[in-house]
Amino acid sequence: MKDVSNSILRSKWRGWSTPSPPVPVELEVVAAAFVLLQEARHEADYDNSKIWFSSDVLGLIADTREAFENWTAIRINPAANEYLLSLLIGIKRE
Repeated sequence: MKDVSNSILRSKWRGWSTPSPPVPVELEVVAAAFVLLQEARHEADYDNSKIWFSSDVLGLIADTREAFENWTAIRINPAANEYLLSLLIGIKRE
């Protein structure tokens, strides 16, 4: 899932249809939030030296809200549907 999201951020993602649907900016925001939040979760779970400040957590909550707002805006977009498929299956291989 992280690889799929990173491929969107690096403009290397290809959807499952031909031609691939264009990636809306809102989907890039969702993908960036996925990567950021997954990294923060891993840090929270495994790095006991990390001190979390309320400002850190509030920032992550704001990023999450923004991602959900963007998802709401594009959830019926073909690229969004293919992103979900990619999250389940993985990156499309040639």
